[in-house]
Amino acid sequence: MDREQIFLFPGETLVDTIHDKGVRFDIVEREEAIWCGTLGHAPNPTEEPDIPGLLAAYQALVPVEKRELLTPDWSGCISLDYWPGGNAPRGIMFMQQVATAQQDERYNLYRTPASLYIRVHYDSAEVPRKLLGKEQCEVFELYGPIHEQAEKHGYGPISPVSVEFEYYSSLSCYAYCAVKRKAE
Repeated sequence: MDREQIFLFPGETLVDTIHDKGVRFDIVEREEAIWCGTLGHAPNPTEEPDIPGLLAAYQALVPVEKRELLTPDWSGCISLDYWPGGNAPRGIMFMQQVATAQQDERYNLYRTPASLYIRVHYDSAEVPRKLLGKEQCEVFELYGPIHEQAEKHGYGPISPVSVEFEYYSSLSCYAYCAVKRKAE
C-alpha cells in the first residue's frame, strides 16, 4: 500500500485499502468530528427529510461565519439511518467540519463518533462506470458499492445511528460509510 499518494483529511488515519472492480476503496479511521450546517429528519421511517428545504436553508446561511473550519474548501451532506434502514426516521445534514461547537445559533451541530469508514474517491467517470455501469452518478449512489465492499470484507454499519457522508470540493468528492468489524 502506497500511503504517500492517498489524501487524508484532518483526523483521518489510513488503515487499509481494498481494490475491487479496478477501484480503490480506503479504510480510514476518523476521530470524532463536529459538523456545522442544517440538519433535519423525516417525520417517520418511511419518508425522506425535506432535502430541498434543508439545502435552501444551508445556502441561506452561507454568509454566516462558521468558526474554526477544518477544511474550508470542502462541504458535504451526511445521511443518517439510511443503511441498513430501520425503525428510525432518516436524517440529512448539509455541512462543513469545524473544530469547535461554539457556532452561531442558527446552525445545527452534529457529532459523528470516532469510527472506521470505508470511502471511495469519485474523481473521474471511471468510478461510476466500473462500479455502477454508467458514465456518471450522484455521489450517494456510491454508498451501495461501498456497502457491498464492507460486507465482502467483514464490516457492517455502526449503530445505533448509521452514518454516510459525501464530501465535496470544487474538483472532486469522496463518499464515506461508517463501519465496524463484524464479530467473527
